[in-house]
Amino acid sequence: MRRLIEILFGIDAPSWTAGGSWRLDWLSLPDGDRVLLLLAALLVAAGGLWWLYRWEGKHVHTAKRGFLWAVRLAVLALVIGMLLEPVLVLVKEEYVPSNLLVLVDSSQSMGLRDAWQDEVAASRVAEQLEVEGGQEGLRKLTRLDLASRLLDQPMIDALAGDGARNVHIHRFSDRMEEDAVLGLGGRSESEGGANPQAEGENPSTINDQPSTLTPTGETTAIGSALKQALLAYAGMPVAGVLIVSDGQSTSGEPIDTAAELAADENVPVVTAAVGTVEGPRNAAITNVETSPVAFVRDTNQVTVQVQSRGMQDVACGLVLEMRRNGGPWQELGREDVILGLDGAQQSFVFDFSEVRPSKLEFRATLEDLGPELSEDDNVGHAETRIVRQRLRVLFIAGSTFPEVQFLRNTFLRDRSIELSTWNMAADEDYEHPGDTPINRLPVTQEELDDYDCVLLYDPDPERWPSSFPELLTSFVTKAGGGLVLMAGEMQTGALFDRQLDPQLAWLDMLPIIREPGLFRSEVQLKLSARQPWKFVVTEQGMTDPVFAFSEDSEANRRILESLPGMFWHFPVTRAKPGATVLAVHGDPRMRNEFGPEVLLATQLVGPGRTMFVGFDSTYRWRYLSEQFFDGFWARVVDRAGRNKRLGGSYPFRLSTARSTYKPGTTVKVLARFHDADSVEPGLDTLHGEVERGDDEPIPLTLNPDEQPGVFSTSFPVTRPGTHFIRVWMGDETAGASVRAATLPLEVELPNLEYDNPSLDRTSLQALSVATGGESFDMTEADQIPAAFKIGKIARQLEHREEVWDAPIIYASIFVLLCIEWIVRKRNRLI
Repeated sequence: MRRLIEILFGIDAPSWTAGGSWRLDWLSLPDGDRVLLLLAALLVAAGGLWWLYRWEGKHVHTAKRGFLWAVRLAVLALVIGMLLEPVLVLVKEEYVPSNLLVLVDSSQSMGLRDAWQDEVAASRVAEQLEVEGGQEGLRKLTRLDLASRLLDQPMIDALAGDGARNVHIHRFSDRMEEDAVLGLGGRSESEGGANPQAEGENPSTINDQPSTLTPTGETTAIGSALKQALLAYAGMPVAGVLIVSDGQSTSGEPIDTAAELAADENVPVVTAAVGTVEGPRNAAITNVETSPVAFVRDTNQVTVQVQSRGMQDVACGLVLEMRRNGGPWQELGREDVILGLDGAQQSFVFDFSEVRPSKLEFRATLEDLGPELSEDDNVGHAETRIVRQRLRVLFIAGSTFPEVQFLRNTFLRDRSIELSTWNMAADEDYEHPGDTPINRLPVTQEELDDYDCVLLYDPDPERWPSSFPELLTSFVTKAGGGLVLMAGEMQTGALFDRQLDPQLAWLDMLPIIREPGLFRSEVQLKLSARQPWKFVVTEQGMTDPVFAFSEDSEANRRILESLPGMFWHFPVTRAKPGATVLAVHGDPRMRNEFGPEVLLATQLVGPGRTMFVGFDSTYRWRYLSEQFFDGFWARVVDRAGRNKRLGGSYPFRLSTARSTYKPGTTVKVLARFHDADSVEPGLDTLHGEVERGDDEPIPLTLNPDEQPGVFSTSFPVTRPGTHFIRVWMGDETAGASVRAATLPLEVELPNLEYDNPSLDRTSLQALSVATGGESFDMTEADQIPAAFKIGKIARQLEHREEVWDAPIIYASIFVLLCIEWIVRKRNRLI
């Protein structure tokens, strides 16, 4: 038949037309008037021809006249047919595979691991996806790993339905990726198969396995991806769409809008829910912190920080264990913990003390948490070295005085102190005594930083190296060293008279202020010095370690009251704000508008400590007991230099309620002292600032919190990026010169993928119902292929050829004209 059509109409018919049907379409019909005109012309011609043959062939038999009329009318009809431009349509109906679109969510939430608390459901999913290890095996896999296992080759083959469907897998996050991850399916049953590119199929397929998928998208747009997929495959037969996702749509087109479009196109959407309703669930010990070095018999602390996600209000246990020198673990403490909000930092403090030098290791463990993502982060470690206290002290004397000799001797006798001395008034060949003798003062920062405490007695700045004042400042404010200034009668007055000299800028670190005109004159001092005056220990001094002569408070008070008095003292105006005044003058005449004159005061300056002793007759305490003198000065240098000996860190730790914040939120920063009892009584504020890049720093003032030993403040963050919180000891201007305690703070833009990472099964079910599809979870994975009802699609293939100039038409006209001529000739009509 196909060959006959080719011969008659002079065309080359495609091979697929074999066995098909054909028809003739009249396409040259621009309007109804023309058709009517042609029909009218044909009728007129028929009538005219009949009249012509009737008039011309009167002698011809009627049958012959009718035959001639019919032949001429057929020729005319063929001509009119040519004017109508007929088209031959060759038609064949065949069945071709439909297209099944698989959209795989590759957003960041698909990179999370679920806790799979339901052991039964976890076992069923592990069985469906052939995951080894059951529940524990599932916890090791991300949601995208599960999606990759779901879309293995057997599932692809089942979705293809023995060639009934072409399967196209696309990633999506904020949009659908145009290139398919995988394209499989059957071939057309028509002869030779169809060219997919010519037939509108998607030629952009990559033979890549889904296991290469990575969760990179910052948002999820299920609605936008579905709409994009429908538009990308518009005009092609679509069996349905399979969406593999956790259902959290955080951006783009509303899911309802895309569902309406799919419903209008009669495209069912089947959803495969990946994950669990509970979402990721995990608690972790983020840090175990303690001082790297601690002294024997000191009370020290271990701080354990815990952070959790998806476990708010869950009760668990926190156990801290300790072992000495690699020995067996022993429980040090236990806490009952109620886990807080997602991302919130929770701190737990444990005290410990050790009686001999050793290496201590600590192990913190979270217990009784129930199912969670990983138990590997439920353990944290820290270690510290317990050492005997042996402070390195540099004692610099500007003049000779009984106090100097007694101080040097008591330090040399004390085995907890390693002493170096320097007498500025001595001859050049004088051998300066000490445990570690020196022949010059330190001239580099490294040399000075080898010491823990510098004790200055009535120093003469003209006799030390020109760089020494700067070294001394860095020693306290950067290295955390201790500085004690003991006033003397020869140099100290001249020293403070020149306190504006840049070479004497180190005086600003002292806890006292001496203002011209606001202290007693020399005459008044001599009048007061005619008799010894007791110093008065303040309330803060009564609890300070330097005045701890006895463990019994009442006995300690009696000792303080019995100590011999002083004759001379160095007058100052007042103590600095934040300084702790330990003792004041007992003479009622030695006072000013700020109260009694200060004799002993201390304060922290950056990580270091400074002390001021305004009199030089403590040697007289030896008359009562040598132990009172020795013990007092041992405690003074220990108080000043202890922090340097323990590493030069601040006595507090900075923390925030959360590890990260979002722009527009308020940050509360805490400065928690390691020992609440060691907070300076005069310390009422801490100063600091918040830095971010090149922005102007935000000043901070931390005030005492409701919790003992804690200072806090709050500040807003408006822009993303890394912020640095800097807090220091001293006044608000000290931040430019001291080493501050620093805490980095991350401010991140909202990540909707992690804000609510649980499975949203409801949204996926609503999408499937709205489009006539079905929704499955991972336990029902084997039922997914049966949800797609459409397989191969029937379609008609047409081939059109214009036949108005076909040979059969010309031949017919020629034959008819020849027949008419012969008949007319035989009947003598021509």
